[in-house]
Amino acid sequence: MRKIEYLPHLHYNILEREVEMEIKKDSGAPLYLQLIEILNDRIESEEIRSGEKIPSERELSEIYSISRATVRQALSELQRQGIIYKIQGKGNFVSQKRINQELNGFYSFGDEVQKQGKKPGNRVLSLVLKESGQAVGKKMGISNEEKVLVLSRIRLADGEAMMNEITYLPFERFIGLEESDLEEEGLYQIMKKKYGVKFSYAEESFYPCILNDVEADILNVPSGSPGIVLERYTYEGNKLIEYTKSIVRGDKFKYKVKLDIR
Repeated sequence: MRKIEYLPHLHYNILEREVEMEIKKDSGAPLYLQLIEILNDRIESEEIRSGEKIPSERELSEIYSISRATVRQALSELQRQGIIYKIQGKGNFVSQKRINQELNGFYSFGDEVQKQGKKPGNRVLSLVLKESGQAVGKKMGISNEEKVLVLSRIRLADGEAMMNEITYLPFERFIGLEESDLEEEGLYQIMKKKYGVKFSYAEESFYPCILNDVEADILNVPSGSPGIVLERYTYEGNKLIEYTKSIVRGDKFKYKVKLDIR
């Protein structure tokens, strides 16, 4: 184990640190991937915290005795993953940590955001009544003519857009639901308090996507950024009472599942 002596002008809180990882040029692993792993480790351990500047290409090249082209490749990949972001003329900075979403049980967006020490919020775009139509009717197991409430929202954490969400609710179960209610309180709280809903279970599926121009504009990220499509089916007894499709920022969420070994 060796120590790396950092140059005094580097943007680290700790100037000298014993490290477990170093660039091994004879390992066969691509050098840029090794650098990504090292920087990821330092970010995860909060040696470099969210919002702090990381060393420049030249500085990283000097520290690890690798070419600037290799450093540039590693930084580009970290930017693509949303782990760091670049400010023109100032350098690269560590992004805010992703919200760690546990998928081991029923959860609400607001509760999970609060667990991360952030303030949840909603920006209600619309609440309309319409016929379900063929696509939604099929997903909800109802006729194409059955009325549904369609709720469109942007979900926020500390005022920052996290996901664009469209929720479909059977109208007959939620007669009287108003847009003003949803700006003050979470949907699940309203469902329980106002409508006496007793949730039985929910099913979720998710898959990666690339955000188009409209989705990127809503979420305030560049078009072509990575995203996640999340679909949720929520049941009361054996009856579906919610179908939600969300477009989630890929740079802000990390999903985690606990696998029991039986």
